[in-house]
Amino acid sequence: MVYDLYKKIYEKQAAFYRAHPAAKKALEIGNHALTAAVFVAYALLCLLRLLRNPEGADALRILAVPLLCLICVTLLRKLINRRRPYEREDIQPILDKKKQGQSFPSRHVASAFVIGVVLLRYCLFGGILVLIAGALLGWLRFSAGLHYPSDLFAGAVFGTLFGLLAFL
Repeated sequence: MVYDLYKKIYEKQAAFYRAHPAAKKALEIGNHALTAAVFVAYALLCLLRLLRNPEGADALRILAVPLLCLICVTLLRKLINRRRPYEREDIQPILDKKKQGQSFPSRHVASAFVIGVVLLRYCLFGGILVLIAGALLGWLRFSAGLHYPSDLFAGAVFGTLFGLLAFL
């Protein structure tokens, strides 16, 4: 029943993107641009904080917390190996994707959220922007048929919880 609801909502969104090639292109560009923006923000945070205080606790927080999140989420994805919507729902994803399994939790969203929360400690405005980018990235990846909402929600929760380690 939940999968039927997902398929119904997805097919409605997919019909819009298929009928509007410019919107489909914007979805594709947005997926790549938001991913890149999050990692550029992280690279800038690393560069600025590590130049100011390369030996302090900041280096450990900034480098280890996102890395720990990435490792744990990657291992969890391999362990659970949840199929992606286009593998089990007989749908065509809007974005061309061939990856099989490892859908839960979303690593893109987990990464964006852990980086956003870590960034909150050092730059409130930047952290908020990255968290907004992470939420938009989640919506784009749902709209594209790459993830179930639960994959994205779990990614956001994991990223947030790991990010809070930076405040200890």
